[in-house]
Amino acid sequence: MADTPFWVIPAITAASSLMGTVVGGIVGYWNSTRMHERTTATEESRSRNALLREGAMEFITGIEKLDVGQAALERINRQWGPAAARVLSPEADDEGTLEAAREIYPAIEAGGGRLQILLRLTRETGVLDDEATQLTSLLSAIRLMAPADVAEAAQRVAYTAMAVRLTAIAVPDLNRHATFKYNSAVNEFFNLVRHHMSVENIEFDFNNENLLLEVLELERDSKGRTAAAKPAINQTLQ
Repeated sequence: MADTPFWVIPAITAASSLMGTVVGGIVGYWNSTRMHERTTATEESRSRNALLREGAMEFITGIEKLDVGQAALERINRQWGPAAARVLSPEADDEGTLEAAREIYPAIEAGGGRLQILLRLTRETGVLDDEATQLTSLLSAIRLMAPADVAEAAQRVAYTAMAVRLTAIAVPDLNRHATFKYNSAVNEFFNLVRHHMSVENIEFDFNNENLLLEVLELERDSKGRTAAAKPAINQTLQ
């Protein structure tokens, strides 16, 4: 060690210090970059989730405002002619509905039951084109910002919503079945949205007929108990 130049040890120390500084700087830069990337990814995910949530709610709100009213029924009767009554008759079976539908549109496809035949007939004859324009606008908006699976589910919500409106005014005996399909489509749509937001799935009835009946039954029971209690109250006061 006696032959070692006096400057070697300070040089080694300085080099070690410099190396430590460089390594520390690299590690610090890497950590800072990773933190920035994580923060950016979190913000982007939060922004996408907010956009998806708002878009989903606007879509469902728009669907609920969808109007298939008396004017649509008048168009159906006018364009379908005498066969309309048989197509919409609650007594018609699948075969009878298909036969009547082919009098209106001979190329109508078979299969799928009465509701599917009616929906195909309305699409092919264009009797609900005005209402379909509302659906197209809603679907276009959701397709621009939603993932593919959510956009596809939105389409099923739109068409089953149209079926609910159509059966309500034209084929009431099929409305319960259409409402069930609509509930299923809405469940699927919302759960796909929740999945993309990393929220657990839920099951619910968007049009919950059973809950409504329970509420009405409770109200009826409450009124009955109130009416029964009045004589006893009057007797006590006398």
